[in-house]
Amino acid sequence: MQLTLAPNPLHNQPQTLHINKVATLIGENGSGKSTILQSIFSEGLNGGGHAHLRTVCFSSGQNESFSKHFNEHVKKIRRRGKSMVLSSFYYDKTWSKLLVFLATALVRDGKTRTFLLEKGYAKESQDINRDDISSKLSLSFRVDKRYAQRVQDALKKEEVGEKGTLRQTPFYRSLESFVEELIDREYLFEEKLSTKTIELSSYDLLSVKFARINPDEDLDEVDFGDDPSISFLTQAVNGNFINKRSFKLKLLGNIELDDLSDGEYQLLFLYALIDLFDAPNTLFLFDEADSHLHYKNVEKLWSLLHCIQGHAITTTHLLDSISAKENRIEHLKVVEHGRINEDNKIKQLISRLSVLSRAKSVEFEVCGKLPNIALLDDYNDWIIFTKLASRAGLDVNRLATVHAMKKSSSYASANETFGKGKIDWLHGLSKIESPLVTTQIFLICDRDEAALDWNAANGVQVNGQVYRELLNAIQWPRGTRVSPYLLAWKRREIKNYLLSHTALSHHNVLAAINNPDIAQRNHLQPNNSGDNDDIRRLNAKSVIDPLINTDGEGLDPAKLQDYIDLIPPDEISEDITNMYNFIIGKL
Repeated sequence: MQLTLAPNPLHNQPQTLHINKVATLIGENGSGKSTILQSIFSEGLNGGGHAHLRTVCFSSGQNESFSKHFNEHVKKIRRRGKSMVLSSFYYDKTWSKLLVFLATALVRDGKTRTFLLEKGYAKESQDINRDDISSKLSLSFRVDKRYAQRVQDALKKEEVGEKGTLRQTPFYRSLESFVEELIDREYLFEEKLSTKTIELSSYDLLSVKFARINPDEDLDEVDFGDDPSISFLTQAVNGNFINKRSFKLKLLGNIELDDLSDGEYQLLFLYALIDLFDAPNTLFLFDEADSHLHYKNVEKLWSLLHCIQGHAITTTHLLDSISAKENRIEHLKVVEHGRINEDNKIKQLISRLSVLSRAKSVEFEVCGKLPNIALLDDYNDWIIFTKLASRAGLDVNRLATVHAMKKSSSYASANETFGKGKIDWLHGLSKIESPLVTTQIFLICDRDEAALDWNAANGVQVNGQVYRELLNAIQWPRGTRVSPYLLAWKRREIKNYLLSHTALSHHNVLAAINNPDIAQRNHLQPNNSGDNDDIRRLNAKSVIDPLINTDGEGLDPAKLQDYIDLIPPDEISEDITNMYNFIIGKL
C-alpha cells in the first residue's frame, strides 16, 4: 500500500510512504516518528487523502498530540448535535478495559481470549457456543437532561409525520434496548437518568438488541468493528453516557485487569484492538506499542502484526523490534526531522545501534536481512563509486539491491592479512541466530600499500590461497548459500579515481598532481584515464578532499557531484567499470 503523507510540523513537504503490511519508523528521540503518525491520524479525522481507510490509533503513553486532535474532533461532532462518526479513533489506556472485555466476549478464537485462557484468567462455557463466562465489566451510566429533551423533540416531530429523527438512528435504537434490558425498563427518556453503576457480562451483551447501521440511510453514523455493540458502546462513551474512567474489568477468580503486569496489560490491549478492528481497510497506527513488553511478547507482537488483514504503521526504539525476524529491511523506515529518509538507510541504522549495549549482535541481525552487502573501508567510498559509474554511462539502478556498509580492512602493514577486518566480520555474521537471507557479500578493500595479484579475467578479485582458505573456513548456517568475494581497487583508494586532468584543471590544482615527483609520461592527460602505477600509488587526499568536502561535515554529495560532472567519461578508469561488471554479474 502507498500513502501520500501531508506535511508535518517538522517537514513541510508531502512525502510518500510505501507499506508492505507493516512500516516501522525508527529514529532517535525528536526525529519526528510520532509526528508522522499524528499527521496521518489527523488526515483520517479530517477526511483527507486516505479517508477510505479506518484508522485505529494507539499510544503506549498519554500522547497529548493524539488526545488533543481527537478530543477536538469529538467536540466538533457533539456541537453539530449528530451521532459520532467513527472512521478514525484514538485509544489510550482508559479504553483498555472496555476493549479487552469486548474482544473476550465477542471474538471466540481471537488473540485476546486465547491469551486469557492460556494464562488461566478466563473460562468458556462447555456448549457449542463457547461463550465467555468469566469476564465482568462494571461501568457508570447516565442519560443527561439535554439528550432526554432531544428525544422528546423527536417524538413531537414524528407526531406530525416527520421521518429520520433522532429516534430512528441505530444509536438511539441500541440505547433504548440497552436501558430497557440492563438498567430501567420503565425509563422513557422523559427526563434525565441519574448515574447508575452496572456490571456487564457477555450474556448481557447478547440480551441487548444492538442496531446495525444501514449504509443506505444518511444518518451520519458508520460501523466501527464487526459487531454493532462495539459501535454503540464506543459512541456511548464519547457521548457522555458512559464514564470511561469508571471501567473495572474482573477476570476469572476476581482478578482485575489492573492486577496484571504492565507487559501483559499492554499485550492484551493490542490483541483487543486487532481482534475487534482488523479488516482489509484498517490502518493501525501504533506509537511505541512494544514498550513494556517482555522480549518474548515483542516477538509475538511482530508475528501478529505481519499477519493482520489490514496495514500497520508503528514506531519503535527497541533493539528486539528492529532485529525481529519478521521486520525485513524494507519494513524499517529511518526518520530524520519528520522526513522518512530511505537514503543511506543501513549506514543510519548501524550508526544508531553503535551506542547500544547489544549493538554488535543487533548489527549482525539487521545485516542478515540484506540480500546483498558491500563492505567498504568507508561508506563514502560507495557513494563515490556509484557516481563515477553513473558518469561512465553505467546503469547504477542495477546496484539498488546492494547495501553498503563501513567496515575496516584492518590492513596497516605487510605483516597483516589483507582484508582481515572484513573477513573477521563475516565470521560474526555467520553466527547469528536469526534467519540469514544474505546471498552475496562484496568485500571491497582499499589497496593502500599492499602488493596484490588480481584475477586477470575480471580485474577486481584478489587472488591468493590464503584468502581462499580464510573465506572457505567460514561456517555459514545450514540451508544458506552465502558467497563472499574479496575485491580491491588497483589504485591506493577510491579517491584516486577522482584524479582527472579536466576536473583538476578547472579547479587550478592540476600542478599538484602533475609535478616532478612522478614521471612525466605518467602525468594526467586530457581524455586519458591515467591508469598507470604512479597515479595508482599516489596519496591524493590533500588535493581531492578540499574539492569534495565541506569543513566540519566531511563529504558533501553536492560538491562531489559537481566535481564528477567535470570529468569526461574517457578520463574514468576501467577499474570502475570492472568493479561494476563484477558486482552486477553476481546479483
